Amino acid sequence: MSETQQARRTVVYVDDEELARKYFARSAGSDYEVLLACDADEALSILRSEGARVTILVTDFRMPGRHGGELLRQVAQEYPHIVRILVTAYADKDALRDAVNSGDAFRILEKPLSVGTVRAVLASATTASIPREK
Repeated sequence: MSETQQARRTVVYVDDEELARKYFARSAGSDYEVLLACDADEALSILRSEGARVTILVTDFRMPGRHGGELLRQVAQEYPHIVRILVTAYADKDALRDAVNSGDAFRILEKPLSVGTVRAVLASATTASIPREK
């Protein structure tokens, strides 16, 4: 694998708001390949075809249908190599605490997201996803 391929990680961002998806993709910059999904089902479809190369999943918590917490649990079981991040605009403290305590979420971000925060958290998640030598 070339250094360029190795350096550019693949991130799946899930949010039912189109503007939020576009903003996140721009915020991630050119360091990441960002695949966008509008809901949990679309995210799982992307993971079925691209899961081996996805290193980070970032999902909104409140979405129509299945919420982000449910998606994180399923991804943790089926794709344990993916670092999972939960985004929320609402302070549902019990659900957020459960996501962190269960190990389903690496981090929780609050909306509105800033470019600096997105880049810092992705960099931190990338470090967490690099396999450690024994």
